[in-house]
Amino acid sequence: MKLLRLKINSRFSSLAEGFELKFRSSSVVDREKLGKFNPYCFAGLNGSGKSNALEALSNIFYHLEGCVNIHQPDSFKLDFNPKIATLDAYELEYYIIPKSQNEHTLENMAYVSIIKTCNEEPTLSYSYYPFEKKLELIKLVTEEFDNEPASAKNFLPDLVIGYTSGENEVLSIPFIKTRLLHFDEYKESVTKNLKYEKPESSLLYIDYEMSQAVLLSNFLFQEKEVLVALQDELGIQDIKRFRMNINLHKIKVKNKSKYLIEQIDNTIIYFKNCATSFFQNEEKLILDFWINEETKKSFKKNFDDIFKLFQSFQILYTLNYRTVSSEIKKEVYQSKGYYTNGKIPEPALNEKTFYFLDYYIKKKVSTDKSINLLMRNLSDGEQQFLHSLGICLMLKNKRVLLLFDEPETHFNPDWRSKFISILEKSLVASESNNLMKDILITSHSPFLISDCYPSNVMIFGKDDENNVTVTNALDKELKTFGAAYDIIMEEIFNKNESIGNYSHQKISGIDFDKIQNSRDIIRIKKNLLELGDSYEKDMLFSKLNRIQDEFDDATNI
Repeated sequence: MKLLRLKINSRFSSLAEGFELKFRSSSVVDREKLGKFNPYCFAGLNGSGKSNALEALSNIFYHLEGCVNIHQPDSFKLDFNPKIATLDAYELEYYIIPKSQNEHTLENMAYVSIIKTCNEEPTLSYSYYPFEKKLELIKLVTEEFDNEPASAKNFLPDLVIGYTSGENEVLSIPFIKTRLLHFDEYKESVTKNLKYEKPESSLLYIDYEMSQAVLLSNFLFQEKEVLVALQDELGIQDIKRFRMNINLHKIKVKNKSKYLIEQIDNTIIYFKNCATSFFQNEEKLILDFWINEETKKSFKKNFDDIFKLFQSFQILYTLNYRTVSSEIKKEVYQSKGYYTNGKIPEPALNEKTFYFLDYYIKKKVSTDKSINLLMRNLSDGEQQFLHSLGICLMLKNKRVLLLFDEPETHFNPDWRSKFISILEKSLVASESNNLMKDILITSHSPFLISDCYPSNVMIFGKDDENNVTVTNALDKELKTFGAAYDIIMEEIFNKNESIGNYSHQKISGIDFDKIQNSRDIIRIKKNLLELGDSYEKDMLFSKLNRIQDEFDDATNI
């Protein structure tokens, strides 16, 4: 999918009524640009509203999924109203290749307009390429006895993926709600003996547990050339072994006990087919996997594709929400603010349905040495790299909106400078179709901004009334792509120093009026020897040298 415009018509967090993001023009179809890898970067100071823009989009799609889907559990229906949403009035426009289209080309793309006014159901209308015909309104809200999703689901993305490297819980709220929804949806399929294949809602949140599934799926399915970034940058050469622990919890169904995992019996059989060995009794199932080429062949034989394997792990993780009480669920479903994740207790291992143990990877630590390392021993930066990059490698033919909130927080400078290019190369290697996805990244890093075209850099700020403003870098005539980091720092972050404040005080604190002779200059230079190389130090020494020349000229006279 490709975003065109988002306008907010009712205040949402720090975004005032009338806030608007213009991504692309709907009047001019730029075939070349649409087919290229062009992520959007939201740049600005802390508190400038960047993350709230991502939050707005995730809330919109959470509500839309609640409107179109049919397998909504009773606990969700009690608190969901299609007429009322956290973001209650907006206009959203985008291009998307509908699910009904098998050919993923521009000619099969549709223009979509979604409008919601306060306390009213949203409406969705569309027009197919070349978008010249009158928009056609389509059903967006399911009715009580519908046996299939509303027709508008055909024009919604397959996945809306969220990732935040920090503690930005507001972005995660609709995703946490969706996880609880997925569990209740699954539980009802067990109690009502309904067929269960996959989660119905499109929202997917990537955290540490999901990153384990991401890494496994990639190394079990992908060809080596697709994994070059993970191998070169992280030194991860392969998966060595892992154990799947599945506690066989039961639930009450009509005064009888039934195993919670019964609805995915076929999936469990597939995992058993791939396991090196397994043990099972009435309380638990333990599957051990020693990874070699035959193991990988077995996974490819039993699971249709990489995403089906990942989704199988996702379903098993979802079952860990069995311990969340109905009272807590109600609180979370109704939540519109902070502190959602903290409301959900972390279950003990014996209370979880699924978790990994003995998850070892083969990691290169020097030119001629590799070691077996537990997955959890990777650094925060390495984990972040896996989170953000790994999921992108699995989305070949998926219609996806990716919302990355500061993915580079724990990256070293080298990874920050390479992130965009590595992402692009990995997507090319995995034969990803750029028409199928849009990527939005919030960042404070000039490294990332310097790799984004000015038409795709949105600069966030605040006006005199503390309302969020957004300016396209192109409109500011700021050529971000390939721009020097110091220019980006000054133009976007109002930071005209290239060094830290404490060290800068050493330079800015020099009183030039007190320099009386060459000895003073020698003393100042000696005191500054502890400073590393920088633009500021070079300019200071240049000024001191000019003063020295003036002293020398005066002496010669």
